Amino acid sequence: MTLIEILQKEGRQIEEEFLLSSKQGEGTSQEIADFRENAVQDFLQRYYPTNHIVSKGKITDLDGTQSNSIDCLLLNPEHPNLIDSRGKFRLIFSDGCDCAIEVKPNLVRTDEIHRALKQGISVKNLKRSRSSILLKKKYPIHILEFSKKIPFYIFCIQAFETNKLIETIKKYYIEHNISHENQIDGIIILGKGIIKNLIFKELNLYNSAPSPIKENTGWYFVFYNLKLTHLYNLKLTHLIKKIKLKIDHPEVII
Repeated sequence: MTLIEILQKEGRQIEEEFLLSSKQGEGTSQEIADFRENAVQDFLQRYYPTNHIVSKGKITDLDGTQSNSIDCLLLNPEHPNLIDSRGKFRLIFSDGCDCAIEVKPNLVRTDEIHRALKQGISVKNLKRSRSSILLKKKYPIHILEFSKKIPFYIFCIQAFETNKLIETIKKYYIEHNISHENQIDGIIILGKGIIKNLIFKELNLYNSAPSPIKENTGWYFVFYNLKLTHLYNLKLTHLIKKIKLKIDHPEVII
């Protein structure tokens, strides 16, 4: 079995677990949410080295600023093992957190979208003490500063049609005066595609006329492809308003 075949199977398994969660949770909203979060956490844990830990909870930076409780947190080997007798972290530091993911199975409700965006803002208000970029000389200072923020993603099964979803997000950010730096990094819609929010043109690796590589910013939608969707899941620590793209030779819609 190839890696792609394994990833395809994993994708189907997550979808099946989400569908079964209502029965497993016996109808209570918290139990249903727990089963769904566990499905995503288990997936991530299998594809990262054993010295990385997938957990949940609030993140605290060195200034004492704390985020809301987030469903999935990818903790790197530098994070201290501050767990209690039940294996839960007493404190999660921003410098030990590589990525935060909020699980929202159904983004066809505006209130659910808003809740997810608020979760993202609470994470983006934090700051790590150093950049996650290794080759710092290759990037200007504004990107190095941005990389001190924790990448934040939303994982869902269903969502509004892409343009409506993006417009709903943009409207919320405009109404609440949220800077680009404090916006989400992306949304993974299982079985459909990936929405990426490209803040800086220097980080744009899409090549599509009339928007060549490193020449544009904005909201990008990559239509579903099993290989791309799950490999993107494996690269959640990568940095990633008005653009819709197709894979390979994207068309740009202003």
